[in-house]
Amino acid sequence: MMPRATQIPAHAAACVGLALSLLVTCLLYIPGLTGALYYDDIRPLSGLASVVDLDSALYYLSSEISGPLGRPLAMLSFLVHVEDWPGDIENILLFNVLLHLVNGTLVALLVHRMLSLRDVSGSAPAWTAVGAAALWMLMPLQVSSSLIAVQRMATLSAFFVLAGLLIHLRGIAIENRRPALGVALQALGLVGFTLLAMFTKENGILLPVFALVIQATLLADRTSPGCLRLLRTVAGGGTLAIILAYLAYSAFRSGGVFGGREFNLLERIQTQPLILLEYLREAFAPRPYGLHPFHDGYPKVSSLAEQPDALFAAILWPTLTVLAIRFRRRHPVAAFAVLWFLAAHLLESSVIGLELYFEHRNYLALFGPCFALAWAVGRTPLPYRRLAIAGFAAYLATLAAILFHVTSLWGDKLDAAETWFVHAYKSPRAAEHLALLYLEQGRLDEAYQIMRIQVDDCPECLASVTQAALLACAAGDEQRTRDYFNQAERLAIDARNVGGAVSALNAMHNAVEEGKCTLLGYDQLEALNRSLLRQQTAGLGALSRKAVHINLQRIAMARGDADTALEHLKEAWAADRDRTLGHAIIRRLLERHAIEDAKAFHREQLCRDLPKHPVLAHTARKQCDESMQAILGAAGNHPQRTGDTKTVSTP
Repeated sequence: MMPRATQIPAHAAACVGLALSLLVTCLLYIPGLTGALYYDDIRPLSGLASVVDLDSALYYLSSEISGPLGRPLAMLSFLVHVEDWPGDIENILLFNVLLHLVNGTLVALLVHRMLSLRDVSGSAPAWTAVGAAALWMLMPLQVSSSLIAVQRMATLSAFFVLAGLLIHLRGIAIENRRPALGVALQALGLVGFTLLAMFTKENGILLPVFALVIQATLLADRTSPGCLRLLRTVAGGGTLAIILAYLAYSAFRSGGVFGGREFNLLERIQTQPLILLEYLREAFAPRPYGLHPFHDGYPKVSSLAEQPDALFAAILWPTLTVLAIRFRRRHPVAAFAVLWFLAAHLLESSVIGLELYFEHRNYLALFGPCFALAWAVGRTPLPYRRLAIAGFAAYLATLAAILFHVTSLWGDKLDAAETWFVHAYKSPRAAEHLALLYLEQGRLDEAYQIMRIQVDDCPECLASVTQAALLACAAGDEQRTRDYFNQAERLAIDARNVGGAVSALNAMHNAVEEGKCTLLGYDQLEALNRSLLRQQTAGLGALSRKAVHINLQRIAMARGDADTALEHLKEAWAADRDRTLGHAIIRRLLERHAIEDAKAFHREQLCRDLPKHPVLAHTARKQCDESMQAILGAAGNHPQRTGDTKTVSTP
């Protein structure tokens, strides 16, 4: 009984340590709850304003377009904030922070379970678990995952991954004593929770790969009854093979070019190894002002020969991968850390044409390195162990102080925006974010000055130049308005990334229409929009083409040219089959009494192919019925006209 008697206090103390870590982390995040919304937050969250009943709630859950699976579980979690939107952002961020604490608890439980399965005795599993969880939760790099509202998609998916791995390992722990239950738990963890994670965010498919990493490293010497180990290997290896095949297909399909990106496939492959090192540096030796939401200006690597650090990183990661696989039995924890980190970045930091740099991609990835560091501290030789533990505690305290500084900055919207504008390398988003905050406060001159500085720093940034032209016009600066507009027209010829410029042109139209910009007119706006359509190839994706045609449609309507406006609506529909556009086309045709054309569009385009998703199909069918009722009503009130709608007089 003596071992048991001495073990209980140690585990109780570890539980207290974990509770304190959770409490401290929670307190350190509280200053950040008064933060702002950012560029990716608006689209998925703004739909909350339309949720008024069960049908609209189901439509909201089904309408997300961030990924091919729609991320319905993440959207379901946002539904609890219907009453909070748009005024109480603090409640949305508080939910995120609490989820981070839950995930920190799961991290501790997962470390303890893995070490227990390795038959590590005494208090080492408990204290290593506490150390790893505390380190993981307190890392300032994790702030963007919780204080950017929409990144709940990443943290909630991580919850299902961690919970699934825990259930899976529990099944492995009991597979000898209770084979049937053990197999059931392993299958539930690998299959059921992978699906839950994927329907929250698609990279949840990595769960079986994480399980494979655990089995190949920390549990490499563990035997299982029958062919269970082989089945687990096949499940993890099969998932890995599917992912690799998908990545190869994506790379081949891209043709080496990514629409709407300023980098190509080769440049992305050359840049990502360096970014992975940057992630680790920011995680373990963070720069408080380097942690922010705006990394769209991160420089690409065009030539490894010209950047020795990028060449070093490109050699380092394959070398570490080979060494980790080769020595996974001799150094299982180190191998686990390397392979886990790389597995976590397999989808988002490889060949898919996503943006180069996002801090939240490390949310799960850092679990492996954190575990390895906590384990190394606990395995320090006895004469130096107290010193190592004291040093680790001091390091955690330092991270906590930096975390408090970072969250306090994030919680002060204007101070954060001004700081990030200085420290975010050539970021159009950082400049736009600060300028918008200034404009909300009626500080036009400061907003204009920010965009002038941004254009000087990044003269090739089309979005920034277009926004500078808009603010110059609003400020009455005739010369710079002309200069910036001409510069935007030149950039439109071959700029690779134009998304921000399209929205800026929409804002410019509003300013012209409202009389806030009198130095530009519809002729200039039309010329720049058409220039984008004529000149852009890879840089103008379907959504941008749609937006440009909508801009041109608005210009045509402002001129009273209903024929041209309708044609641009049809072009916008052709670029992106947005059903809202389709119904707008029906309304325009009915306004012109083109009954037969409305019927033909309804039958042949709008309502011929309904969405496969049952909720979206139900909504689309309902809207189609309403449109047909409107058509039939118009047919009863007006004589039917056939032929080209351009011959019909405008009311």
